[in-house]
Amino acid sequence: SLVTQFLSPGRRFKCANRSILLGVLLLLCITTQAIADEITLNLKDADIRALISTVSKFTGKNFIIDPRVKGKINVVSSKPLNEEEVYNVFLSILQVHGFATVPTEYAIKIIPDATAKQSAAPFTSAGSNPGDQLITRVLEIDHINAAQLVPILRPLVAQQGHLAAYPTTNVLIISDRASNIRRIDRIIAEMDKKIDS
Repeated sequence: SLVTQFLSPGRRFKCANRSILLGVLLLLCITTQAIADEITLNLKDADIRALISTVSKFTGKNFIIDPRVKGKINVVSSKPLNEEEVYNVFLSILQVHGFATVPTEYAIKIIPDATAKQSAAPFTSAGSNPGDQLITRVLEIDHINAAQLVPILRPLVAQQGHLAAYPTTNVLIISDRASNIRRIDRIIAEMDKKIDS
């Protein structure tokens, strides 16, 4: 370049070294960012609030913690986890310890399972909710009386969950963990078939 023509050979060497050093530093920053996009969760007898703080920092989510949320947790992961995986593991840990998350507009409330049923669990018609997220769904029943399914399916719903039939439109209303509602939906699909007479 025009600038390097006017520089002495020694100065050209220093400029080239600076360019190489700058490139290496930039690559190091990108690599560090890629590494920071995953973490390994290995916690033994850790306070659950410390885990909540770690997940908040890593995922950027805001949490409101009920004062009853207490306890020690153990987590062992064999590989680094990305943001979505960390949050799903976090939801599973909360479920194991009897807590649930309830999303609000600006934060996610962490509350005991028993309280979560009365809170505003997200309503979904279908889709991708984290497996252990507490949700409410309305399931349409086509060929069977929805009220007849209630005693069959009730044992499959968690103690803190809710299951009811609405006969007017022949639907089931279920509040439970997303993973359990997907399981119940698959069972209903197997049962709710047209019978040829």
